[in-house]
Formats: sequence, C-alpha cells, structure tokens
Amino acid sequence: MTRAPCNDQNNTRQLARMLSMHPPPVLSNRDVQRRWHCSRATVDRFRKKHGLNSVTDGGHPAFSLIDLLEREGFADPLAAWALGTDDDRKVLAAPLLSIEDLAALEDRLRPHHPETHRVRAREGRGRPGIKIGHRWLFRPTIREIEQSEARHSRPSKGE
Repeated sequence: MTRAPCNDQNNTRQLARMLSMHPPPVLSNRDVQRRWHCSRATVDRFRKKHGLNSVTDGGHPAFSLIDLLEREGFADPLAAWALGTDDDRKVLAAPLLSIEDLAALEDRLRPHHPETHRVRAREGRGRPGIKIGHRWLFRPTIREIEQSEARHSRPSKGE
C-alpha cells in the first residue's frame, strides 16, 4: 500500500525531468491555423466551444501544444510528449493531415475516394480523425511526415 504513492512520486519526478529536457512548444494563433488547415475564425470558434485558453497574458494569444493535443482527443499528451522518443514528439508537433493530404501521400496502387476517409472517421473505423470546422483531420505517421518533407524539398521542374 505504501509503494503506490512512491511510484506515483517517481513517475511524477521522471515526467517533470523529461518535460524540463523537452518542453512542449507554444503555438501562436497562426501556427494553430496552419496545424488545422483552417481560418482564424474557426480557431476562435473552437477555442470558445472547447474552453481552450491562451497561455499568455494579454497580447497575442498563444496555446500550449499539450492543450491542443487534449482537445484533439489525444489520450495522455503530457506523458506522450515527455516520455516519447524524438520521432513521437515530431509526430505530435506535426500539422494534422487533411483528406487532400492523405490522397497525395497515399499508395498509388490502391487509392481511396475522399468520402471513404470521411465515412470511416465518422464511424470510428480505420484511422482516427478529428473534425474541426468542416474538415476531417488526421494525425500523420513518421513515414508520412518524411514523405511530405521529401516532396516539399524537391525542386520543381522550372528551377
């Protein structure tokens, strides 16, 4: 019975130590717009509806990534950020993928119709997603982040 609080204290200490080594980023309103592929008005509506408060006093609003991840439906974002690997943190900090992004990254041998992703997300089957505004967004995998970075780093044909 006395060991449980000790374990909780050790876990809390480990979590605090890892958070000091890897502090979660703070995102501006514009960063949140890029992350969610939406307008400022959509971010403001989402903030009011879900009680997302700014971490700054006055001035421009800024939001902790941990708070955003909680609102996006991530189970335990604080522990995932603090105790995860660098790749895990890269996935958590990456912008969410829209259905159009998924189509661009999808395997060309078996592409899915955009409505397929919407239906599966609505029904809770397949890839977990969150609806923000009128868009369904999905958390990328590390492979998809690398594909996207490689695609954006290639020079276009005109250069």
